[in-house]
Amino acid sequence: MKTVNVNDKEYDYDSLTEEQVTLLTEISACSAEVKRSNYASALFDSRYKMLMTVLVDSLESNDDQTEMDV
Repeated sequence: MKTVNVNDKEYDYDSLTEEQVTLLTEISACSAEVKRSNYASALFDSRYKMLMTVLVDSLESNDDQTEMDV
């Protein structure tokens, strides 16, 4: 017997209506998209922070070099 968990309650999958199966499929797709979006957001946030560190280090290194050239 195939079951579906919804809000911590089990339902028999075979007893779901076509509309309920369609809703369940869309909910599953939305959940996957939210997870993908959260992953992408964390990835871009991490990349942003890393690039900012590289830029700041580069700018500060250029400032030090300019001061030495004077």
